[in-house]
Amino acid sequence: MPSRTIMLVPISDGDDDRQYQVEVLDDGPRQRARVEQRVYEVTHDGHGSLRITSDRTTTAWAVTVGDVRWVFVDGRVYELAEARPRERARAGGHHGSLTAPMPATVLRVLVGVGDAVKRGDPLVILEAMKMELPVRATSAGRIGAVHCRDGELVQPGVTLIEIDEG
Repeated sequence: MPSRTIMLVPISDGDDDRQYQVEVLDDGPRQRARVEQRVYEVTHDGHGSLRITSDRTTTAWAVTVGDVRWVFVDGRVYELAEARPRERARAGGHHGSLTAPMPATVLRVLVGVGDAVKRGDPLVILEAMKMELPVRATSAGRIGAVHCRDGELVQPGVTLIEIDEG
């Protein structure tokens, strides 16, 4: 049975920087995923819907854009990435640039230029697949720039907020 290792990275919770190593065990139509010591059965229900079974059954949704995949499950959002360490949410070389993790609509911008923020504070609320996704501060500092507005459609990798650390 072929297997490959990917990383499951939580992106909807600013308090959880932990990356989970996932071993995907592919047996044709049947797939299993091992996260730490737990094994989950994964069944594709079509149109991006997945049924995940371990000690309970839940439904998850997956969205793929290019080679990036996001999984929505139990109100949380995870990004699947190749099994290698990577820097999250720091594009563009600015000390604390925050980007959209996926195509989404800006529901609310919660901060303005000059506002002081702590690590984990929600800065922007995005909506994707009818789920709200808070973009949280990755560090403490002051808001240096806001590059989005309520109702705007944003794409992955586009800077939304800049935080001046210090």
